[in-house]
Amino acid sequence: MNPLHRTPVDRATLVLGELLGRGGQGSVHQVRNKRINRDAPDGGWAVVYKEYDPLTLPQVNGASLTAAVALLDGLGGAKTRWLCEKTAWPTAVVERERTACGFLMRAAPDRFRFTLRALPGAPTGPERLATLEYLLNEDAYVQGIGLSVDDRHRLLLLADLARTLDRLHRLGVAVGDVSPRNLLFSLTPEPACFLIDCDGVRLRGSTVLPQVETPDWQLPAGEERATPAGDAFKLGLLAVRLFARHQTDTDPAALARLNPTLGELARASLHPDPSRRPGPGIWTNLLEAVAATMTTEDPAPTVAEVTADASPRTVATGARRTPVPAPPPVLSPVLSPVLSSTSGPTPPKPPRKAGAAVLAGVAVVVALVLVLLSVHDQGTAHPVAPSPSPSVQVPDPPLYSPSAYTTPAYSAPPPPPSPSPPPNLIRDASVGDCFTDSGTDGHPVLAVAACGPGSFKVQRINSGTTDLSSCANAADEDESVSSPAARRVLCLSYQSPGGTAFHARTGDCVFGLQDTGTWDRQACQDGNFKVLTVFQGSENSRCESLPGFNYWRPLPGPSGASSDVVLCLSMNYPDDAARAGVNTCLSKTGSTFKAAPCVRPNVVVNGRTNAYDPGFCGQYGWTAWQPKYYPTLAYTVCWRRL
Repeated sequence: MNPLHRTPVDRATLVLGELLGRGGQGSVHQVRNKRINRDAPDGGWAVVYKEYDPLTLPQVNGASLTAAVALLDGLGGAKTRWLCEKTAWPTAVVERERTACGFLMRAAPDRFRFTLRALPGAPTGPERLATLEYLLNEDAYVQGIGLSVDDRHRLLLLADLARTLDRLHRLGVAVGDVSPRNLLFSLTPEPACFLIDCDGVRLRGSTVLPQVETPDWQLPAGEERATPAGDAFKLGLLAVRLFARHQTDTDPAALARLNPTLGELARASLHPDPSRRPGPGIWTNLLEAVAATMTTEDPAPTVAEVTADASPRTVATGARRTPVPAPPPVLSPVLSPVLSSTSGPTPPKPPRKAGAAVLAGVAVVVALVLVLLSVHDQGTAHPVAPSPSPSVQVPDPPLYSPSAYTTPAYSAPPPPPSPSPPPNLIRDASVGDCFTDSGTDGHPVLAVAACGPGSFKVQRINSGTTDLSSCANAADEDESVSSPAARRVLCLSYQSPGGTAFHARTGDCVFGLQDTGTWDRQACQDGNFKVLTVFQGSENSRCESLPGFNYWRPLPGPSGASSDVVLCLSMNYPDDAARAGVNTCLSKTGSTFKAAPCVRPNVVVNGRTNAYDPGFCGQYGWTAWQPKYYPTLAYTVCWRRL
């Protein structure tokens, strides 16, 4: 295989066509004058170009991007072709003035696109990428937009994804942001997945960009991102949500009803201990075995009359066959060949009448693997009989004798010196003056300075005292210094290079650009952020469990990481539709949506995606919004009237 260029491509040589999409990191463009495998019998594959925006470019690790491209040469032949058939892997670095500004990759194959069914009488919309997030909605919605997907299809899609993840892991690749927005699907000629946004992966420990996670698809707090164990967690989460028909569910109950062993496998994949999670390779054969017991059904939904506000009156859904449940797991020390390596060709499907027997065998092996994982966590599966203790004679302790002990003379240490910088500075200071402090905690060393980032500004002066705690209620106070001679205390506020948001508190609103510039406090309004809480330090994982959290911002403090702060933030959205999940009831007045108890709502949410995409809702009503500077925090909510 000859996949395009290994040397960098000059941006000026590209003939760009249509703008295909724009996201939080940059834009994707059609390329008219490049192809992968141009000399192949099929004419090769179309190419697209991802160009990083100016805010993202400083974060791009050019060496890692070059290493990702070089992987294609390192694999060779069949492995390289497989990687390009399953992923939009970077095939060439694009440079502008000898600096990486983006990369070329294979365009998503046509079979991973579909035409979304529009409102009756409306013109047919353009083809769109078939992302898995379309399938995380109720069946009536999926059928209503023109997709015909049954449980067997879902099982085989998961099996294909599990096989792909397993093989990527053995190549030293962890995907990291495994989410339905980065996964395309096709049902013909057989169910298959295609991974996009591959510049976000971790290749042999190196990443092109800082690791990010899609909202609602985060790993447990504190866990390292982009590891095989993290991918296993998100595969389990996807399995749960694909069968729950829900964007945020974490309960494997729906999957367990389909097959109990699959439910247990999902539960183990979501274990908070990464070492306890089964790898993707364990999923593949079980998913295929369960699928082999089912028949493919092609539901033919009937979309009823739709009113002017796109609210369907009735939707008839296709019936779903009840799958054959697996027998209860039976532990066996014998490993079956059905869990052999999945790196080779796809194994042939067993005959349907033999499917139940194969399923039983696979269930036994999976159950054994789950037990072994549990044993690994506990250290040993069998108690060890204690050895008899030897007889030891211990002499009686000596009787206490006061004369045997002496009390050393105590000499009190001298009192610490009073933390007092040069008294003339404190005596002569006025509110609004600024200083630098080159001292240490408890021993400030002040020097007069121009007010600006990194300085301390005098917020308040307390005269007639040397009590440093008298500054406790001073606005934005970070440090206090005193002079016994002047009997004065200065209450100082650090002027953070990160902006006035450094002093924000819970409930305040702030705003700034993603990667550059300062963040400042503002009046609360649509499009800026509300502070959920503030943590000292630089660790952001504690933000992830907070309700409504969707962004965080670190801001530098006066003396390194110990004084830095992390703001846990929540985007201020226009109304309650922004955070409404599927099946949530809302009250709609004009174009405004408010949360409402389900006893008296007038609409219910029947689909959503974390992107601005009104076409996503097809024939249903919709509301969508996208913040100008944070497009990844956009949403589209589909609704129908009750």
